[in-house]
Amino acid sequence: MDIGILAGGSYYYGDVVNGLDVKSIGPSFGGFVRYRLGQRLALRAFAGYARVQGDDANSTSDWQIARNWNFQSTIIEGSLIAEFNLKADRNKGRRFVNPLIPYIFGGIGFFTFDPKTNVNGTFISTAPLKLSGIAYSTSAICVPVGFGFRYYMSKRFQLGFEVGARYTTTSYIDDIAPDNRYVDPSITTDPALTRLIYSRSTSDKNIGDFRSKMGAPKESYGSGFVNKLLQNSDFYFMYGLTASYTLGKVSGGGSRGGRGKSSGKAIRCPRFY
Repeated sequence: MDIGILAGGSYYYGDVVNGLDVKSIGPSFGGFVRYRLGQRLALRAFAGYARVQGDDANSTSDWQIARNWNFQSTIIEGSLIAEFNLKADRNKGRRFVNPLIPYIFGGIGFFTFDPKTNVNGTFISTAPLKLSGIAYSTSAICVPVGFGFRYYMSKRFQLGFEVGARYTTTSYIDDIAPDNRYVDPSITTDPALTRLIYSRSTSDKNIGDFRSKMGAPKESYGSGFVNKLLQNSDFYFMYGLTASYTLGKVSGGGSRGGRGKSSGKAIRCPRFY
């Protein structure tokens, strides 16, 4: 069994960031316990934190620049992940058959999020405002998939790097779903604040107009499975360095007194003279 940590960055894909934007990179970190079922397969319990963010001002889209929406959201995730080693992990004791172990992974998880927008320097939670006239849950299911590698620095200590994407069952990490429209501020929970948020747009937004560019426009170039997958859900990514420490007995090789017990020492090749 290994215990370890992950520390690095996060990224998000959705209604605000739908391309490459280095300004949207946020932090992420987490901890995990890995239980090895064999040389190829392991199960990992993971708990992590990520902060994702986006700003229409950084977009190349004139439509988004005019909308002028920004958000940041804190994500707390718990997941169960299966790892498959692309090279068998046969390392035991002082034997390092494959010190570098590349792997792929997939699993299922649960996460919470809290979208906020910057209003005059203060971040305000937007879920309670119901800016699109819709009450939505701030928790959802995620499906982590990705790849990584770990390297044995010693028989107990490993360093590595990992990249993981999370498909989610929500489109509200950024407070916007593809078919959301502007509503009359009077039906929101704070009409005055809603009007202030709407006023940030450089063009007047009429009641009934789309809040998201990913609403009608996507239908114009196709409605295939991938388009619908990307349209209806937000994604987030967690990546970074990993460090892990092996608990329990890791000795191997040799026998003691013919009893079949491990001596913890590697067997040396005999010499012939």
